[in-house]
Amino acid sequence: MSEEYLNNILDQISDFENEFIKSSERIMKAGNNKLFTLDFVALSINNRAISLIKGYLTLAKADNYLTAVSLVRLQLDNALRFFASTLVENSSDFAEHFIDGKAIRDYTDIDGKKLTDNYLAKKLENYFSGIKEVYEKTCGYIHFSDRHFFPTITREKIKDLSMQVVIGGSGNFTIEEKLDFSKTMMEVSKIVLIVVEQWKHEKIKLSEIYDGLKK
Repeated sequence: MSEEYLNNILDQISDFENEFIKSSERIMKAGNNKLFTLDFVALSINNRAISLIKGYLTLAKADNYLTAVSLVRLQLDNALRFFASTLVENSSDFAEHFIDGKAIRDYTDIDGKKLTDNYLAKKLENYFSGIKEVYEKTCGYIHFSDRHFFPTITREKIKDLSMQVVIGGSGNFTIEEKLDFSKTMMEVSKIVLIVVEQWKHEKIKLSEIYDGLKK
């Protein structure tokens, strides 16, 4: 593993900015340019995804992976929250619930289950194997946990000391760990794109139904 390989992964993550922009254009044009309430949620997700990518790259280039990895969880949040719209009876009502500032976790799916993050991660696991594990691991970086303990302790013995405590540093990760974080960010960004793009296909169907009712 090398820094060159890591930089290549970071470049691939950067490319997703343009992919989310193109996705937004496709969503706006879908269904003969009609606008649905969920369009605004989808565009907001894409905009946030781009912001998180930019933030991750900035932190990674500053070797601040202790903070950068927490953005992986926020990117996963994008996938989970928009995926929730596919589990409900009425996506428009769901979107209005969200836009009104109400918590998604208080909304229920077609099975009457509340759309908590944990529940959504379990449901998304059915389509993307490994997502539940990513969810659980990255939650550990959002909330203060043992995952913040280990980067504070160096792995090498210094003289006759068994460990060294590092305060003010944030890059105490191996190249393998940095690669793992970055590959995960890239894969989660792909999932966000896939989940949001599903709305484009649903929007086309809804538009056809709407046009049929007008005839």
